[in-house]
Amino acid sequence: MGEGWLDEAVALLLKEGRLLLKAPPGAGKSTLFPLRLLQALPGKVLLFEPRRVAARAVAARLAENLGEALGETVGYRVRLEGREGPRTRLLVMTEGLLTRRLLEDPTLEGVSAVLLDEAHERHLETDLALALLLRVQETLRPDLKLALLTATPDPDLERALEGAKLEVEGEGHPVEVLHLERPPEGPLEALAARYARKAFLEGEGDVLVFLPGKGEIARAQRLLKDLPAFPLHGGLPLEAQAALLRPGPRKIVLATDVAETSLTLPQVRAVVDSGLAKKPRFDARTGLTRLALVRIPEESARQRAGRAGRTGPGRVYRLYPEGPFPPKRPEVLEADLSRALLLALAFGERLEALPLPTHPPKGAQEAAWELLRLLGAVEAGRLTPLGRRMLRLPTHPRLARLALEAEALGLLPLAADLLALLEEGSPLEEPHLLAHLEALLEARRTGKGPFLPVERASALWRKRLGAPPLAHLPEPEALGALLLAAYPDRAAERVAPGRYRLATGRALRLPGPESPPYLVAVEAELWEKEGWVRRFAPLAREDLLKRAEVALWTGWEEGRLRGYLESRFGALVLERLPVEPEGPTEAHLKEALRAGLPLPEEARQVLLRLRFLRAHGVEVPELREEELLADLSWLLPWARGARRMEDLKDLPWKEILLSLLGEERGLLEALAPESLPLPSGRKKRLLYREDGPPLLSLRVQEAFGLRETPKVLGGKLSVAVALLSPAGRPVQVTQDLKGFWEKHYPKVRQELMRRYPKHPWPETP
Repeated sequence: MGEGWLDEAVALLLKEGRLLLKAPPGAGKSTLFPLRLLQALPGKVLLFEPRRVAARAVAARLAENLGEALGETVGYRVRLEGREGPRTRLLVMTEGLLTRRLLEDPTLEGVSAVLLDEAHERHLETDLALALLLRVQETLRPDLKLALLTATPDPDLERALEGAKLEVEGEGHPVEVLHLERPPEGPLEALAARYARKAFLEGEGDVLVFLPGKGEIARAQRLLKDLPAFPLHGGLPLEAQAALLRPGPRKIVLATDVAETSLTLPQVRAVVDSGLAKKPRFDARTGLTRLALVRIPEESARQRAGRAGRTGPGRVYRLYPEGPFPPKRPEVLEADLSRALLLALAFGERLEALPLPTHPPKGAQEAAWELLRLLGAVEAGRLTPLGRRMLRLPTHPRLARLALEAEALGLLPLAADLLALLEEGSPLEEPHLLAHLEALLEARRTGKGPFLPVERASALWRKRLGAPPLAHLPEPEALGALLLAAYPDRAAERVAPGRYRLATGRALRLPGPESPPYLVAVEAELWEKEGWVRRFAPLAREDLLKRAEVALWTGWEEGRLRGYLESRFGALVLERLPVEPEGPTEAHLKEALRAGLPLPEEARQVLLRLRFLRAHGVEVPELREEELLADLSWLLPWARGARRMEDLKDLPWKEILLSLLGEERGLLEALAPESLPLPSGRKKRLLYREDGPPLLSLRVQEAFGLRETPKVLGGKLSVAVALLSPAGRPVQVTQDLKGFWEKHYPKVRQELMRRYPKHPWPETP
């Protein structure tokens, strides 16, 4: 492969300003190219790695290539620690620190080039850093050089960068790939340990085992205790990492996916690939992020296999059957976007407006906005002063909010331990968070035990926050009060023994005998109907009341309109004081009338009369019932005194509907009258129907003297006259009353005289 490509890559970057450099692991894109570039530029070079373990290891290798100690020409900076000096020109950092650097100094003064390593992994921080750097280059620093260093092609990255491309061919040795014949059974770490032992005893060189996380690595290491087996993950001290990356006696390295491309182990001849990794996954429905066990995509499997063929022919044992791989998905499609959104706002941008290689889902953005609003970091779409302070801490917005609350309450020692526990995870399964703190204090006192990694993380936080170690356990409710600031959406109220309602309204169960009235569920498994509390702290009702919102609630209870002054924390109602409501609102009316308007027949006739006129070409409002129900503001003046749902039935509905007509009311009365006059001087109601002419129902005697059929529509349409017997039985329906008298009445008269002899039946009515 040689090193001739280095000068070509430097020349391309200097000429074009942007470069996508694709090179296989071990080619030197992280450990040789930055040094060659440094020689050609006057200012500093920033190299960003997606993982802490890789940043420290790459910095150490770069310094070693120069024959210097770390902190001279080459330095590194990761969250909460670093090593650099006044002569440092090449600084290796994790990506989260780049975004903070851009906020503090958007022009990147004194920096000549920025390199984003392992860009193909598509971490959210990488994508965000790229988008922000493109903005800086376009607006403030056109002279800034920007390079993406990748091991595999990615069309989205190429499209976003729009720069020069250089691909360096690898010189790997052949690798034999072996698959399991059927899906594995039993514990993953046992299977991995068995194949690691086989590869170590039967082959040459080191054995690299890829496992999803620290738990699987620790269990596999115990199964291989008779062999030289060592862990490799982000929680290791720098010295332990460096020892694994140097040539030495044969060994088995049990690693997370950090060893896919970020780190180069020099003697690997065999790989055991679990085919799994742990990736952050964000559920916009629940608003939670979790590390999920996922199958790796094909390019990751190729990268893992390639580790076995760097120094000679190798072999990879894939602990899964041969078959299709899942597609690769950028982290922006799966992760919690709250910190990314906060960073974009601080940069004066909306996240969706940045030139990201892949745009984030709308649902995840909405969930991030809601969380930041709950934390007080944003208001009306803008960053608040509290949000700016939260950004200064290199952690998730929830935990940054916790640290700031602890500062205000004088609880920074407790905050340091909580931040370490919540970030690093706890080896204890106990649900009560106080038990985890107790175990951490014991590890601090004895200097041993499974909580030592958490203690190391706590020490870094204590240094950052300027806090002494926690001396004694806090009161349980004090712990809950502090956590409430960071997890307002996880406050929960007991509704039955072992059953809780979250502030979001979702249902939870707490296994075990302990069941405090209120709690903060810092870890919970949330499912469609009901979830489980995994880790919690008790919460005092008084602390919820301090943060509660007081609001007036009015609504229907058992058919009556009632009002309460409520102290609410989300969906949790902490106090209710009865008050007299002023009257129903439009929302109350909609609820009461959801089954429809309780219109009596005379009011329904108004709607039918209007429909009749419209059917005959007369321009009047239709007053459709569904449209009336959609906007009930017209009903409010008439319903002010209603205090029961039953009161709405007694409203003057006919007059209410007629009042909506305005000038058309006169047109309605003239062309589609409610009733017609009879020869006797009385009025008789017309019945308007969905189809056909209006119906006028009369006893035959009432029609005496009425020679012509009455008309509506200004005399254009005859009504239908239903003639009835004295007993109210139908005799005949006609629209030709004159013809009835002349042709049919003589016969009808004979029958009516026979059946109703006491009634007068004149020959000429």
